[in-house]
Amino acid sequence: MSPPNSGARRWYREPRKAVEARPDPGDARFRDVVWNSPGYRFLLRGYLVWRRLVLASAEVPFVPAWRRPQARLLAELVAEASAPANTFIGNPTALRRVVTTRGASLARGMSNLLDDVVHRGGRPAKMPTGAYRLGTNLATTPGRVVYRDDLMEVLQYEPQTTEVHQVPLLLIPAWVNKFYIFDLAPGRSLVEWAVREGFTVFAISQRSPLPHHEKTGLDEYFQRVPLRALDVAREITGSSEVHLTGVCAGGMLAASLAAWLSAAGEPGAASLTLLVSALDHPSPDNGVNRWSDLEIKLLTRILADRDGLVDAGRISLLFDLLRSRDTLWQPSISGWFLGERPEPFDIWAWSEDGVGVPRVLFEQTLRSSIDNTLARGRLRLAGRPVDLSTAPQNAFVVAGVRDHIIPWQTVYHSARLLGGDVAFHLVPSGHVGSIISPPRPKAAYRTGPTPLPGDPSVWWTGSVPHQESWWQAWTRWLAPLSGPAVPARVPGSTRHPAGDFAPGRHVRSRARRHQGGDS
Repeated sequence: MSPPNSGARRWYREPRKAVEARPDPGDARFRDVVWNSPGYRFLLRGYLVWRRLVLASAEVPFVPAWRRPQARLLAELVAEASAPANTFIGNPTALRRVVTTRGASLARGMSNLLDDVVHRGGRPAKMPTGAYRLGTNLATTPGRVVYRDDLMEVLQYEPQTTEVHQVPLLLIPAWVNKFYIFDLAPGRSLVEWAVREGFTVFAISQRSPLPHHEKTGLDEYFQRVPLRALDVAREITGSSEVHLTGVCAGGMLAASLAAWLSAAGEPGAASLTLLVSALDHPSPDNGVNRWSDLEIKLLTRILADRDGLVDAGRISLLFDLLRSRDTLWQPSISGWFLGERPEPFDIWAWSEDGVGVPRVLFEQTLRSSIDNTLARGRLRLAGRPVDLSTAPQNAFVVAGVRDHIIPWQTVYHSARLLGGDVAFHLVPSGHVGSIISPPRPKAAYRTGPTPLPGDPSVWWTGSVPHQESWWQAWTRWLAPLSGPAVPARVPGSTRHPAGDFAPGRHVRSRARRHQGGDS
């Protein structure tokens, strides 16, 4: 299908370039002009030929269709690791830097390498240690903890307007990262934006699980986290309905919660906002996925720590492998070969501040994705069926054209499963960058025909660009669904009194490991 590549070129006005003639324009490892010299040009062309052969090996006929995603990932890892720029002698920039600095860059690089081995298990640093502190320059929007148990805290943010919309917002994060993807640095915080736009905002902050959570499964997690948080938001505000906003795996929880409520005719979800979320996981050959229980348990065992909990650091490494050029090789070249240290970047700080996952929850979620039970209407939660087509709420859906974790076409097909009207927005960013979209001159998104056509390429052909942030479009979309204005609500109620200040305690439970003890 053409839109993922040709469409992106049209969006960014990039010329079409032959892969065999030059490397990917986005590959910073080969930008040095020395690669145009005879010797290095020969080395580069040899690597590009090798790369094509490796990537093509994943598509040979004897590799079953249902195994090709794994084969492609392995081939991509091998191809990226084989780049000559990943070696000191094969990197002309590093060699020239050694000469011009009289060896100082090499000494700094060795120091950086030793530091990464000692403090990061050999993974190259993507941000300087201690650059961010929770509550100081990350997760700083004023708020209070209004509910806490051993799995989560519910935060309610202080109003910043005299009146607010009647229907509040509940933000549901994925369970492998801390909640503050919604509340990054000031000016880049979705929470800050929504509060200033007159919404009462609640957020779920889950903690890193304890050993006794090992057997917590999807049913228990669903009832104790998103369902309980919904009840807290409704009790405090007195609103029978809440806008549900989920990111990544949190989008699955948000959509499932809306459908679960609809199955019993209960109110609760006023609308759905799904950010880079996959609800549909079809098998590559449109048949039954053939992952065995043994394979699922083996993957879980590889990712689990000695307490039986799926380790956040190992999950983070798995995500890094999906994009190894940018998350492993380029940082190692900059840090170890060039002797540089990275600039502070709030997204890197958040991405390395993970949350462990109970083993049973991880296995059940993985099995559900492999069997595609949610999309097929076969998922049951807390005794009720979850059929997305029966959820009547309107939905605001965001996908990223450069998303390497959940391709935008997957988000698109997932959106078509929902029962209400869907406003689909495609932004020119990757997985996390699609979420962080404050109003700025370069902010953009595309919208297309509704209802959504079956083929994403048809939607792309009929889509039009907009030069603004999707955050602006989102709050405009929410406003008519949010009831009349009411006096601003201070956090808490008699039943759920306001406690600790945001970002709360749970978000700090593993922060010392990832942020050098500065949290």
